[in-house]
Amino acid sequence: MNFLKLTLVFIIFLLLPILYIVWDSNNHLKSIKIAVGTKGSAYYKDALKYRDELKKHGVNLQLIETKGSIDSQDRLLNGDVDFAFIKAGTEKERILALANVSYEPIWIFYKNKKIYDLKTLKGKKIAISIKGSGIKPIARELLNLVGINNFNSKLYFFPNSKAIKALESGEIDAMFYISAPNDIFLQKLMLMPNINFIDFKEANSYRQFFIQKRKYVHIVELYSHAFNMKKRVPQKFHTLLATTAILVAKEDTKDEMVRLMLKVADRVHQKMGLFHSENRFPNVSMLNIKQHKASKYYFRKKSNYYEENYSFWIAQTLTKLQNIILKYILPLVTLFGFFIEVIVPSYYLYTRRRLNRWYDYINYIDSNIENLNVSDLQGQRLRLQSLLSEIRATDDIPSIHMEIFYTIQNQIVNILDDIDKQIEFLSSR
Repeated sequence: MNFLKLTLVFIIFLLLPILYIVWDSNNHLKSIKIAVGTKGSAYYKDALKYRDELKKHGVNLQLIETKGSIDSQDRLLNGDVDFAFIKAGTEKERILALANVSYEPIWIFYKNKKIYDLKTLKGKKIAISIKGSGIKPIARELLNLVGINNFNSKLYFFPNSKAIKALESGEIDAMFYISAPNDIFLQKLMLMPNINFIDFKEANSYRQFFIQKRKYVHIVELYSHAFNMKKRVPQKFHTLLATTAILVAKEDTKDEMVRLMLKVADRVHQKMGLFHSENRFPNVSMLNIKQHKASKYYFRKKSNYYEENYSFWIAQTLTKLQNIILKYILPLVTLFGFFIEVIVPSYYLYTRRRLNRWYDYINYIDSNIENLNVSDLQGQRLRLQSLLSEIRATDDIPSIHMEIFYTIQNQIVNILDDIDKQIEFLSSR
């Protein structure tokens, strides 16, 4: 019997948790998809680094090319991808933010030397990207801010590759582009002869305007020759407006996968960049959309004991096991202990109160038999016989009291015998 008990304890407290850890730590998504915009974009290059990091955790990352931030969000909402990189300022409803991962300056490249700020684009031919791109809505908002529209200027919806060729040939005067410095198209534009980009000298004014609209842009600085020292690009200091690239998901994205993506984001983006210091990214500063609950938890506590000592997936399983114990098992054990230590004894005392009353009565008679005369003894005898009949007719005694229930009946029978002997003794005197 003791062996069976020990076996049961072993199964419940050791074997089952181990089996759960083994099963759950392997029961995770093995393949996920991320929307990355066009091939060669900064998003695409970052996603390649994500893919290498995720392989270390047994997860394959598929890179899905899209037309841009708007298209990427549509793919995410349709369930075609699990995560996406998008530009701040293009966010849709039902999309949740995980973190900002980099600055994305707003580049306005031009070939006409008479262009020197945003206002001088009026009357010019301007490419603002295509439908589905995150460049288009931001470009329209900036142009509307200075009164530029389809009526006083010519706006073209060219893909980036076509816009670059059109700018180089003089078919257009300017083009909008928004990207981090490691983008292939940006690197090409920066090194093209006779192509310049606008210096946002009134950047603070633009920034304050957007803040009033509860939208956030940043100000970044590009020093002369910082982009390419050998080719002296750019030739002068520039102040730029910038959005941020945001890693996003949906509300039903699993918490542990969100946490893994953020850990990978930390490794990929925490290094110093052209426009930011070390450990500036990822962050959740000035987000315009709701933050995923797992992201909130991650930025409160980026690591824990399990993650520091075990593999990521075993750590997540142990965390879940700990939460199950704290949320469910511990309260149940506490409730059970309270039931055993308080409720059961209270119920025992409550249901035994009638038995105690009977017991006290027959005990009183038993202890006073020798002090009673014949008349009193005969009276007590009648009362005990009546009580015995009442007890035997009782059918609502809880099973836990059955032993004492029958003990009382036996005691009454014994006392009746003692009373008969006492009456006989007194009568013979």
